[in-house]
Amino acid sequence: MSLSLVARWLHVLAAATWLGGMLFIALVLVPVTRRLEDPRLRTRLVHELGLRFRAVGWIAIGVLVATGLVNLWLFPFLLGSPRFHWKLGLVILALVLSAFHDFVLGPRAGAPGAHPATRVRASWLARINVLVVLAIVMLGLALLR
Repeated sequence: MSLSLVARWLHVLAAATWLGGMLFIALVLVPVTRRLEDPRLRTRLVHELGLRFRAVGWIAIGVLVATGLVNLWLFPFLLGSPRFHWKLGLVILALVLSAFHDFVLGPRAGAPGAHPATRVRASWLARINVLVVLAIVMLGLALLR
């Protein structure tokens, strides 16, 4: 088995883990918790799952960065591609948005007695980040042609 195959496989696996988790939260967790009558239970559930996913998500991000660097080492011609430059810019944006959401806004939104507007801002930031990550995946696939 070649280093190239392993690096690409890990890269795809980490992307699926990160994006899949974000989509699960947005499309499954949040809609289900909105139907819960107890607001404290709703807040606690989203907060606890968010903390757990934060650990998984940042491990996936670390794997993505590491395997991305390996892929660049193996395929240096990618550095000359405008699609790669767009992808890299969006990766940086996604990292900034993720860090702000996970370590600043998210904890504020999950704190007991948090203002509802803070939760709305955290939710919108997460949605925007999902769109950015979806664009990264599209550009990554476009690099293969």
